[in-house]
Amino acid sequence: MNKPKVNIIALLAAGESRRFGDAKLAQRLDGASFYAGDKFDAALQFDSCNEPTLIGAVYARLRVVAERVGAHLVVVVGGHLEKVSSCLPANAEFIINPDWQQGISSSIGAAAKFAQTEQASSLMIALGDQLALTVDDYLNLYLARKQIDTRVCAYYGHTLAVPAIFHRDDFDHLLSLSGDRGAKPLLKQRYQEGKLIAAFMPRGAVDIDTPEELKHFLDGDEI
Repeated sequence: MNKPKVNIIALLAAGESRRFGDAKLAQRLDGASFYAGDKFDAALQFDSCNEPTLIGAVYARLRVVAERVGAHLVVVVGGHLEKVSSCLPANAEFIINPDWQQGISSSIGAAAKFAQTEQASSLMIALGDQLALTVDDYLNLYLARKQIDTRVCAYYGHTLAVPAIFHRDDFDHLLSLSGDRGAKPLLKQRYQEGKLIAAFMPRGAVDIDTPEELKHFLDGDEI
């Protein structure tokens, strides 16, 4: 008997954090509550509510999304494996990417391979450092899917980008990616083919690469 089709959400958290100089995703946030852009995300809940972390905040949002859309949430880890995994709940599911030093494409490939194994119908790729995105931002991607074979991605900074939902027909393409470019070429191709919807998501432009950017974000400043 074939396995039922599922939706996979893969949170990429395998990077080296070279510009940050430490495991940026394991950085503590000040207090259990903080603002995403200018709007607090009331759905956010932390397992360690006294000292939430960057990756814990993003994971908490995606866990809510996974519950609402019936998806299977996994975290792709590699660099700073122990520090990152220790920030997440004991029941979090991990994919270890042994090739994480080859760039983000290797983590996308690890997620696509897992999705194929699970016979998934779709795969959302999300990034661990997009701290400003809310539950509604992610849910809007699923709401934008008019047909089950439609791909949807975020649009910000005049470019197609992640988070993005890919169709199962894309998994082989995702497995063939190389280097640190990610899936932008595939997103552009699907958009030109009329097989992708771009959802405006200005908060997606906020990612955390340095300690200064994290401080500015938590202080409510532009970064």
